Amino acid sequence: MLEDPVVQLLILIASLVGLASASHFAIKSVEKLIEITGLSEASAGFIILAVLTSTPEITVAGFSVFQGNPAISIGDILGSNVFNVGAVLGILGILGYLKACCTDLLVELSDILFIATVIPILLVINQYHIFDIPSPIIGIILLATFFINMFLIARKRTPPVKSDNSKVESKVGKGEKGVVGITLLLSITIVAVAARLTVYSAANMALALGVPPILIGAKIVAIGTSLPELTLGLTAVRRGRVQLAIGDLIGSNLTNLTLVLGLVLLTSPFEVDMNIFTEILPFLLMTTIIFWRFIMRGGVSKAGGAILLLTYILFQALIINV
Repeated sequence: MLEDPVVQLLILIASLVGLASASHFAIKSVEKLIEITGLSEASAGFIILAVLTSTPEITVAGFSVFQGNPAISIGDILGSNVFNVGAVLGILGILGYLKACCTDLLVELSDILFIATVIPILLVINQYHIFDIPSPIIGIILLATFFINMFLIARKRTPPVKSDNSKVESKVGKGEKGVVGITLLLSITIVAVAARLTVYSAANMALALGVPPILIGAKIVAIGTSLPELTLGLTAVRRGRVQLAIGDLIGSNLTNLTLVLGLVLLTSPFEVDMNIFTEILPFLLMTTIIFWRFIMRGGVSKAGGAILLLTYILFQALIINV
């Protein structure tokens, strides 16, 4: 009965809902921590929120490697990044929140994201034994890249401000800090349990339907693990914290491509369906280049947002089982 694809689909849907809900509560806790750190909105989003909103990807990676299905995690990483830039930033752009969002720090973060997007291409090259670097070595390099970038961005401390340039006053009392920490830990625990069920059901569905695990990860699991970014992005821009939302999205993508992928490669060999892997890459590159181009011109217009969202829709429509 449990092996029935319909049952697995119901488990998958329930676990994805739990994953998104728990991540949302965790994000709320981190928003309060941001007020305590004194980081700028973009820096705080890049460092604190990005790691937190990548918690689903991290836990999915851990459980997928443990179950012997690292391809689900790799598909999740790539699919999440396409969703973050194509769908989330596309929606925010269409709503008109990103018209004039560009700052020097965001340009720097966008450059970092653009460079990080080249990493999967290097994995393809390595797979054809041009360099033939062992997966654990690549994993270590990616982890080092993550920590170096986090350290450099953490040094850029400026008071967080709203879109009207007014300072954000901290409303977190001393007695609340413990509650914030407990709420955060509890939320992350729920995220881990939901991620465990997500990988379990996704792997069983892939097996029952004959679908490559990387495809399930890229098209289904990726949406669930990226819902925190969508929720936070919409909440942040409505509060006038556009820099916070963009910093989180850029940081989350960098975290996925360095920290999460680094952990997967460090603990498991890079073995995926290369046909599907190379089909996903163009969409990852297209969404990143489109976003980077608009940021360099000052912001993402409504037309630019529509282009990003259309790219993601094409991704879902064209990336099929081969």
